[in-house]
This record gives sequence, structure tokens and C-alpha cells, in this order.
Amino acid sequence: MPTTDSFYETDKAISEYLLFHYGSPEYFNGPSESLDFAKRCAQLANRHPVKHSRALDLGCAVGRSACELSALFEETIGIDFSHGLIEAAERISNGTSIEAQITIEGDLSETVTLARPQSTRPERLSFQQGDAMNLPPQLGAFDFILMANLIDRLPDPARCLNMISTHLNAGGILAITSPYTWLEEYTQKEKWLGGFREDGKAVRSYETLQQILSNQFDELEALDMPFLIREHSRKNQYSIAQATLWRKR
Repeated sequence: MPTTDSFYETDKAISEYLLFHYGSPEYFNGPSESLDFAKRCAQLANRHPVKHSRALDLGCAVGRSACELSALFEETIGIDFSHGLIEAAERISNGTSIEAQITIEGDLSETVTLARPQSTRPERLSFQQGDAMNLPPQLGAFDFILMANLIDRLPDPARCLNMISTHLNAGGILAITSPYTWLEEYTQKEKWLGGFREDGKAVRSYETLQQILSNQFDELEALDMPFLIREHSRKNQYSIAQATLWRKR
């Protein structure tokens, strides 16, 4: 069984993410409002006024949100810890159609061809492998940072959140989405932002986000964002992420 780090380098994981990001509705069985999650994440940049110079998609996976952001910002950078996911993001953003194996049932699968959205501006877009908790200073600052379904897959999410403001311009917006699926194989329990009791009181992730970010950010809004991940033709994983938007003071 692959480790949590190596799982995201497997063909299975890369194919699932490619379909999740770029697959058409015909491959999913579920409510229409749960489709195109990565595209809807990028559209969070349009919900409040912000300068459209630089955008960062942190934890970009195979890059659909970054592709969409490249149509809105003069420069967009996508960063992910997985070499395999970044390699797939680069291939598809450069205009190469990419094939993914998707499961039909059991050992049965089919090959689907996926392509980047037409709105992508590849000349404004780049990808790099990197660690969300150790971003290099030379990366600079951004006007919009997206962290989509990332925090509950980090070893130390609070550390990442405490440093992220150094990469955001004053007045810039931080968008975080997460279903708060805390698992010890990704994050040791003492590093969870919520989902436990402390001194008899239930600790919720949203409240901890507010505590961590309130020193440097003003909260703009919180909203629910459902999404579907296909496992096979008759099984789709339905989740509801909470999206929170924050403006740096």
C-alpha cells in the first residue's frame, strides 16, 4: 500500500485528479452544483474586488484552477508537493491532450482524453514543485492565493496559515476551501485545526481558522462548495467543502 506521500505519485491518483479537474459531466453521477469544482474555486477570485496582477494556486494538483486563474491574472503560479501532479499540470497546460485511465467496475477501465480549458493563457502560467509550509522568499507576493482542499492534507496546517500572509499583498485575498477531513495519516491529531474536544469543548476547524487569521486578515465571507470525486461508474464521492475568503489588512 502506498504511503500518503507516494500515493499522489501513482497513476491511479493522477488519473483521478485529472478527471476531477478536467472531466466533463458525463463521467459523474451527482447533482450539477457539485461539478467543475476546480473551476468554481478559481471563480472565487471574482467575488470581491482585488488587483489582478499575480495569483498563486497552492496545492494546485493537476492545475485546472491555475489554468482558469491565468485568464484573470497577469501571472499565475501553481505549486504542489507531488512531482507527478505537477508534471501532469505542465503537460496539459502546454496544450498537450492527456490520457487518463478511469475505472468502470472492478478491473475494468477506459481511457479518456482530457484537455485544458480554452480560456487558459499559458504565457501567463507556470507550475513548480514545492512545499506549502516552506515557500521560498523569492516567490514574492500575490494579490490572490487559493488553497483548495489543502489544509487537511498538511502535516502542520497552522504553520502554513501563519506564514501565508508574507506572500500576500496588502488588500489581497486568501481563499481557502476544505471539507475538514482530518486523518492521522496526513496530519497528526495534535496538529488538527478541529474535529476534537479540548477541555470538554468541541473544537471546530472554522473557528480555529478565524483565530489564526484574524490578526492579519478580515473575513469576507464563508460559503459551502460541494464537489464530486469519481471512484468508478456507479460510485462517486460527494463532499461539501467550506470556502472562506479573507482580505489581508
